[in-house]
Amino acid sequence: LASCADGHGILGTDLRSGALVATFDEASAHPHAFGLVSRASGHVFAVQAKKALFHAWTWGDKKPCYRGSLPEKLTAMTFSDNGALCFGGAATGSIYIWQSGTGCLLRCWPAHFREVTHLIVSKDGSFLVSASADANVNVYSVADLFVESSPKPFHSWSGHSLGVTAVAMLPGTGARQVVVSASLDRSVRLWDVASGKPLLSRQLAAPVHSVAVSPSGSEVLCACKNGELRSFSPMSSASERDGCLLGHTGPVLSCDISADGSFAASCSEADRVRIWELRTRQCISQAHASRSVQVNAVHIVRRSAASQVLPSFQPFQRLLTSPDEVPSLPLAGGAGRGPLLKQAMAANAEAESFIDRVLWAHAARGGELAGTQALNDRCLAAEAASSRWAAAAADLYGMLVDAEVEGAPRIYGPSSASRGFAQTLSPRSASAVEGALSSLAPEAGPSAAAAVAAAAAEEEQGGGTEVGEAEKPRKAGGRQKKKRRVAAG
Repeated sequence: LASCADGHGILGTDLRSGALVATFDEASAHPHAFGLVSRASGHVFAVQAKKALFHAWTWGDKKPCYRGSLPEKLTAMTFSDNGALCFGGAATGSIYIWQSGTGCLLRCWPAHFREVTHLIVSKDGSFLVSASADANVNVYSVADLFVESSPKPFHSWSGHSLGVTAVAMLPGTGARQVVVSASLDRSVRLWDVASGKPLLSRQLAAPVHSVAVSPSGSEVLCACKNGELRSFSPMSSASERDGCLLGHTGPVLSCDISADGSFAASCSEADRVRIWELRTRQCISQAHASRSVQVNAVHIVRRSAASQVLPSFQPFQRLLTSPDEVPSLPLAGGAGRGPLLKQAMAANAEAESFIDRVLWAHAARGGELAGTQALNDRCLAAEAASSRWAAAAADLYGMLVDAEVEGAPRIYGPSSASRGFAQTLSPRSASAVEGALSSLAPEAGPSAAAAVAAAAAEEEQGGGTEVGEAEKPRKAGGRQKKKRRVAAG
């Protein structure tokens, strides 16, 4: 992103190809008062240099989607990582903190004697660093900003003799971080946040307008007034790994390093924007060279692949609001935190999945829920009874299909079996089947198949001993009756 000081807006250029991909109109921003609303957002903001206004754009739209007024002209602005808090530095030296979603002014205090030139928030959100033309650098703990009405700095450094133009931070977390400050006194200094002591000081040949740090913290890039881009390693001695990127024909006003540390961008009023490859320290392309624009600052940002909704900005208030009286609001933009959480938990919201997760979690802690064992026993008993009934049904159906009981016709389907089951069994066979079915109760010992087989064998043995000569005429008579029924049919 290249900010133009002559009213041509903000120009977005692809870092690798150099093609113009976006233009944001109605912008004439301060060098340190424009950028992304949040790190993962696709929205750009800018504070107007000559008016107490700031605008916000959706990526790809030329016209602003939001316009807001400010209490006074701001010379520096930045947002927290999630876009919930807005920090502004004024020309009078005051620092403002607003809540973006409500517009409530949470804090306002005189932090410096002269204008605030740069404001940054550490990547972990724990510290706020401010630089000023009064040659001081202040570090505030974000957690302590809302405790007192006039916050006191965690550390305040006054090692520079002229105004501080830019600040940056080496990678780190918590108090284990290092602040880099650049000044018009031609020096670049490193400060330890934990102890507050100075760590390193480098003297350059010209005043420094901007400073950038590589993602690994192994290189510091300085934009100098004499047209040079000077780089040095904060871990090595002076002139051991210092480098110089030459190409600009005028004072270098701003510089930045890409997220992977392989490219850098710098700008000058004379030859606009240059893109460098840091490995070879060579200029690989030049942007906006054919345009009649005056670029005063550059930022390398990562465009979000998924389009996100702009946070619900409200007009920034001018009167202080106590943090206890600030209404609650979702931190996420668009639909809000609640719907987003529901959407994320939808896959785990089913009853069976929830019960399984609860049982697994409880078992992992070495305990057992009340009634779990009894429920498991009942489930096992129900499964065993169901299997016994299934086996009995299969055996009975097989017996009815494969054998003719008392001269009954063969049964080929479950529907015919259900219609003629009672009519085709003799009383002796019915009693045998009933005995087999009674054996399917949970207290019975033999299985269903064994019980049915034993009943069938008992019936065959009984029929062999009782059937004699006296029953032959009855069987013959039965066959004659069957023939008459068939003939009648």
